[in-house]
Amino acid sequence: MPDVRRTTADRERLADLFRRHGDAVFAYANDRLGGDDAQDLVSEVFAVAWRRLATIKEGQERPWLFGVARRLVLQHRRGRAVHAALQARLHSQSQDETEYGPSTSQRVDVMAALAELPEIDREVLLLRYWYDFNGRESAKVLGCTTATFAVRLHRARRRFEDVYGHRRVEPKPFLVGDLTGYTRGLE
Repeated sequence: MPDVRRTTADRERLADLFRRHGDAVFAYANDRLGGDDAQDLVSEVFAVAWRRLATIKEGQERPWLFGVARRLVLQHRRGRAVHAALQARLHSQSQDETEYGPSTSQRVDVMAALAELPEIDREVLLLRYWYDFNGRESAKVLGCTTATFAVRLHRARRRFEDVYGHRRVEPKPFLVGDLTGYTRGLE
């Protein structure tokens, strides 16, 4: 009988983890893989969580889940050319920018600048500014120390500023509220 109660408690914990973090893990995976691949990845993340439930520390669930998701995304990408698809998408969006105005233009510039950065720089910036992880949580997702993450963040911001500054041909007004949290802190 004690094993049944433990299994029930484990199921409840996993269900609670999914309720609290499933959407965030899906958003993370969807940003990197898109559609059905993201749904499959979320399933894989929570299958790993089920197997390793006893090792997930209380209060550290979200960074742990994102760390698993990150590793699975990297594994998934080994066989695909995601970067080429992103470039094609950005190119098609930049052609339509006159139709949508300055906020879309700025978003396209930011996305294009992010696409030009190395994967680790994009990852660092997105974890910190898009997913609102603090330094300690971001470091846990990346599997490094907080100090290492701080250095990576500093360098990634500097590289982003260099790339973004070279992309901007003419100054464009920054309209507060027009951009999502995606660009928060990146100016």
